[in-house]
Amino acid sequence: MRGSKWLSVTIAVLLGACAGSLPPRYVIEHDLGPFAYRRYQKSLDIEVPIAGNTATGHTASYLRRGAKDEVAVVTAFVTVYEHAKSLAAEARGALQNLAGYALTTSELASEYVWLLEAEGRERWCVWVSAERLIKIGVQPGQEFPEAVVEAYLDVYPSDLNERGVAREDAPSAGPAKAAADSDEPELGLPQSLRENTPR
Repeated sequence: MRGSKWLSVTIAVLLGACAGSLPPRYVIEHDLGPFAYRRYQKSLDIEVPIAGNTATGHTASYLRRGAKDEVAVVTAFVTVYEHAKSLAAEARGALQNLAGYALTTSELASEYVWLLEAEGRERWCVWVSAERLIKIGVQPGQEFPEAVVEAYLDVYPSDLNERGVAREDAPSAGPAKAAADSDEPELGLPQSLRENTPR
């Protein structure tokens, strides 16, 4: 009986360790459902720069071949910032100001994310998880693949609530710097971020 209890505790500890570990290079480097993993790339050229919060980007691409040689491509970006505080508000402010894109809040895989969409352009689902910003991109008209979105949400649970802002207890909660400096609403945006356009 004592040995059985020890085994149960050991298994629970190992499962907890596995669940809490991040991929070595932040992106998932294996096939996800029908989508085959293709390549990894590291980047210092950050798509959503946050003033005073340096970051490194990590990218993975996946593809699925269909009938008539059609290929569906999915891209995952994981941007890792130096610190989490206020990241959700800062990132939301930057994304709201991307030229031509509309930002809305939606629920995918039972978690809240932002959808970033523009007619005839790539679609993105985006969320913040602690000090990380995750973006999953698909081609125009393509649905977000459950296998990819669920896999990334399992590794990086969203900090967002149904209003598209960080939950109060989330590591990324807090007002954007512009709002804190000027007493503007939480979603204020530093001028340096207003000119960002999607890559």
